[in-house]
Order: sequence, then structure tokens, then C-alpha cells
Amino acid sequence: MSTMHPLSRLRRVFLLALASTLVCAAGAAAMTSHAGWPADQHLIMDKGPAGRANTLSGVAGMHNYLLGGYGDDTIYGGPAGDVIWGDYHESGWPSHQTAIIHAGNGKNFIYANDTVNYVWTGTNPATVVHAHEGSGAIHCENPRIVVFTSHHALPHYSLHGCRHISFFSVGY
Repeated sequence: MSTMHPLSRLRRVFLLALASTLVCAAGAAAMTSHAGWPADQHLIMDKGPAGRANTLSGVAGMHNYLLGGYGDDTIYGGPAGDVIWGDYHESGWPSHQTAIIHAGNGKNFIYANDTVNYVWTGTNPATVVHAHEGSGAIHCENPRIVVFTSHHALPHYSLHGCRHISFFSVGY
């Protein structure tokens, strides 16, 4: 027979519920909706070690998934519309890295990394940029492009030609 005090049992139940809620919330925050993304016709991922600079280039006529990794990456999108990540790793390591993104002129889905980013969006007005962390410069090459950001991140970015800023993320 258990001699645990009812308040101790209630405290354990509460802490367990709180812990499971936090775990679920963290998993949901790390997930990104793929709604609206083009078909994955060509995948390039920087899987190299930290500290190495890499260049990733999309293939013309295909929808590219261009995923930067650890270290400094320069990413060139193709003209058909791409999904571009400055860094596909969730960890935020190394503590300093730079992503230079030159998107093509198709409908792009651009995700800045969590350190330093320099982004040129391409001219398609349906392009969206997600820059919720990090810093750098975003060059919207069409005034109708939407930049999704946070109140925390916005002061750390220099926006050029970006007229539509949203603090609500639609998930894609």
C-alpha cells in the first residue's frame, strides 16, 4: 500500500502533464508544413562537417530543395521555384555561420538560418521568406513578397524592398 500523500501524487501528475505538454510543443515547433511547396524534383543537402564553406546550385527546369548545413553556405536557386533552407539542422550549431541565398525567379519558400543570412528573393511575388531567428539582410526583389518574422528577430535584419512583413507564420 502506498503511503504517498495525496498532494505529492497530485504534484507528480501535474509535473508529468506539464513535461509531456512541453515535449509535444517542442516537436510541433520544429515541424514545418509543406503546404504549397513545389514537388521535390532535385534535392541537394550540405551534409559536410562544420567549418567548411559550400556552394549549392539548383538545376534549371526543376523544383529544387536546397538545404544548407553546418558552416557557411552559398545557395543559388533555379528558375522554377524552390524550397531553400539556410541550415536544415535544428541545433543552431556552430554558433556562427553565414548563409548567402540567391533565389531564382520562381515561387520560392526561403527559410533563413539561426545565425547570419543574406537573402535575395528572386522576383516572383508569391515567394515567401521565413526569418524568425538570426540576423542579416533580406532583399525583396518584388514588393509583394511576404517576409514572416518575429518581433525578436526583426531588429536584427536589414530589409530592402520588403513591403509586406508578417508576425504570423502560416507554416510554409
